[in-house]
Amino acid sequence: MEWKKLLTQARLIEDKEDPKAFNDYYISPFERDYEKIVSSAVFRRLQDKTQVFPLAKSDFVRTRLTHSIEVSTIAKQLGIMCFQNTSAYVLLPIDKDEEHSENLKMKRNGDIEAILSCAGLLHDIGNPPFGHVGESIIREWFEKNLKGDSPLKCHNGTPVYDELNDKMMNDLLNFEGNAQAFRIMAKAQYKSEINLPFSILSSMVKYPTRSHEINRKITIRKKIGCYQAEESSFIQIATEVGTITKDGAIIRHPLSYLVEAADDIAYGTADLEDAVNSGVVSVDELLTFFLSRYQELGIKNDETPQHIDRTKEVIDELDLLNKNEEDKTKVMEQWSTYLRKWLMYVVCWRFSKDYTNILKGNFTKDLFHDTNHSLTIELLKEAMAKLVFNSRVIIEPEVSAQTILNFLLDKFVPVMVQFEDNEKMTAQERNILNLIPSNYINDYFESKNINCHIMDKAELLYRRILVATDFISSMTDGYAKNLYKKMSGI
Repeated sequence: MEWKKLLTQARLIEDKEDPKAFNDYYISPFERDYEKIVSSAVFRRLQDKTQVFPLAKSDFVRTRLTHSIEVSTIAKQLGIMCFQNTSAYVLLPIDKDEEHSENLKMKRNGDIEAILSCAGLLHDIGNPPFGHVGESIIREWFEKNLKGDSPLKCHNGTPVYDELNDKMMNDLLNFEGNAQAFRIMAKAQYKSEINLPFSILSSMVKYPTRSHEINRKITIRKKIGCYQAEESSFIQIATEVGTITKDGAIIRHPLSYLVEAADDIAYGTADLEDAVNSGVVSVDELLTFFLSRYQELGIKNDETPQHIDRTKEVIDELDLLNKNEEDKTKVMEQWSTYLRKWLMYVVCWRFSKDYTNILKGNFTKDLFHDTNHSLTIELLKEAMAKLVFNSRVIIEPEVSAQTILNFLLDKFVPVMVQFEDNEKMTAQERNILNLIPSNYINDYFESKNINCHIMDKAELLYRRILVATDFISSMTDGYAKNLYKKMSGI
């Protein structure tokens, strides 16, 4: 991979040129993109979307919006640390055939930091309401209604699954917020979303994988990052950025590793902090869990003594803060700040050490792999899974979320299946159709116009179903809850 391609300004459609007078006060195009993102409706909706606690209304619990801002900040700082370090690993975002100059280095470093900031803001925009449980509910709904005993049918009585090809079916059965995020950004070609450069879009793709390429054993292939509907844009972007191999496989953009690490750091520290502040788990319970598990995990993973010692140090720091500070919210706040610094340090060390492999597309692990805190991040994820996600505070609202999303899917997906047979629709079906904002319907017609050469019956059916998932996954928690109440007569 080459940095001059990885940092490209190419976009799905050409932006309107700025007046020449603007050149007197130059600002990086990527910085302008940052402003476009924070001003967009798709980003603002994150303020009422669940991060961990479904339907929670609290001043101190993070939403998808605050989480995304944290990820953006951490990602940018990782970029600064990696490309402006004074360690033995000095990284230059300059290609072999380019003449090294301080001006080029400064410009590239600035572009990298801005791209990471933007990708961090965008990484969760495709997530449906009610957190990750929302993704599971949508996947389970399609599993039941496409492959179950009473499958969803077209007006002619043919089961939907008989009309769709395997890739289309896999897209629906493996619904994924990451793929939905790319789908949203790809709508720039219809002029319905913000038009961002390929370098940012490629950096936000955590899984450069299509549904037929899923391999749960490989980190970057375990989930999908693109639906068949956007595959042509996916390949176009990868070709322009230089992340496509000779055999047609798409690999990660180097900056995507840093965005993923930033997400893991924010998730592993801030969400545990929220759990303590919400009363889901106490600091003492966390300490008990950490102390009882770190040696077991160390032995299981055959960690070196140094790795175990570093993990023990962060546990000891939490224990010390817990003894010296009565306000437990301050304990977690101070510990999270301390812990984030160490996690960011090891991420930069791994990125720097494997820089060559990352640029060649040969690095298949995450950036915590085989570092002094690989055990630490594993402990943090285990604590979330066993102490937080299994709590009543999480489970009870998730049951409500299941009721709400299943109801909305039951209403909107069948209507979009019947959409092309408008004359055969009932009055109630037409009323439900009218609840879908016109921009989603317009995107469908625009996709037909742009891709008319491939729009057969199955493709059109598939894309109509995606209109329903677009609408539902774009909803905030509050909007989904209120719409459910109105439509069900509550």
